[in-house]
Amino acid sequence: MSKRRDAEKPILEGLRFECKKGCIKCCEIPGAVFVHESEIPAMAKFFNLTPEEFISAHLNRHLGGVYQFNFDDDEPCRFLQPSGCSIYEVRPAQCSSFPFWPENISNPDEWEKLRAMCPGIGRGRVFSIDEITEIMTTVCYGPFIY
Repeated sequence: MSKRRDAEKPILEGLRFECKKGCIKCCEIPGAVFVHESEIPAMAKFFNLTPEEFISAHLNRHLGGVYQFNFDDDEPCRFLQPSGCSIYEVRPAQCSSFPFWPENISNPDEWEKLRAMCPGIGRGRVFSIDEITEIMTTVCYGPFIY
């Protein structure tokens, strides 16, 4: 059996993951953070702002109903504090669905790179391929369409 086939086999059987309390390694990865327009009302309420005020203060329009937090892509998220995510309760689907992003699941090499960085990969309960697919649908918009 090829090495590639061996690497894909665990994905078909599901993947083990459990977020480790206090770990912020995924949040420290520089890059764009996208927000779907459906997520904006809860975020705005969290900051006691109207959706329009929240957009003006924190977002730039990306594509259609997708926005991007207005910080540089080469910086960690501005809402990341030493103690963790300051907007955890209303964090974007992009954040809550990590590590089950389409680009990570579709590429066994990417999954293995994440395993080296994320202490939760390979631990905890097994997510079935159906559960992973459901989680991925929450970020399959705008830049995440696969």
